[in-house]
Amino acid sequence: MDLRPIALYMASMWHRHSPSLFADASTVRPQVDYSRVMPSEMEQTTGAIETDDIIVLLLGAPAGPGPTGYLAGVTRLEKLVFLLEKETPARSWITELADFRSDKFGPFSAKIYKAAETLWAYDLLKDSAMLAKNTEDRWEEVNIVGDELMPYTTRTFELTERGLRYYAALVKELPAEAEEILTAFKDRFAGLPLRQLVRYVYERYPDFTDRSEIRDQILG
Repeated sequence: MDLRPIALYMASMWHRHSPSLFADASTVRPQVDYSRVMPSEMEQTTGAIETDDIIVLLLGAPAGPGPTGYLAGVTRLEKLVFLLEKETPARSWITELADFRSDKFGPFSAKIYKAAETLWAYDLLKDSAMLAKNTEDRWEEVNIVGDELMPYTTRTFELTERGLRYYAALVKELPAEAEEILTAFKDRFAGLPLRQLVRYVYERYPDFTDRSEIRDQILG
């Protein structure tokens, strides 16, 4: 069976049915400064490193499985941002934390879902989907965000050419060792099976799992 038409359908339907939790691009655009993608405007940037910037930095770091700029799984992306804040010096660069809270499936941040939508709206990020063997990557979207579309899928993220330029501009604003830190972090965690990554988070940060409905399943 040729699955390509199904995958294309899912990718298009994701953006038609994106959760109402997120503001549309017209309400987000005035609040976001992406002038870093234009080298001539570098001096106009504020140097702020916010949640959308962290997503770009994680994807753009030259490490992990897949091509540079690519990451499979919104749950994986969320847990990586969580660990980046908790276990690396990146916390000292970040001017806006993702505001994680304990929820039904462990640490959850609505900011990450919103930031991915914003990056897509600005053509910095390709946000699509592929078929999956299970529903693990969609636990949160189905049960917290409320998106019931195609639970047996995995969201995939890839920086566009513009997104890669933005990554390069961001790195120049960070400490000299920043890319090395990001690369080592991504090498350590990005390639782990999702269940193993989630288990690591649950074991290390029990305060963020007290409301989890899958805690026994993950740790058992």
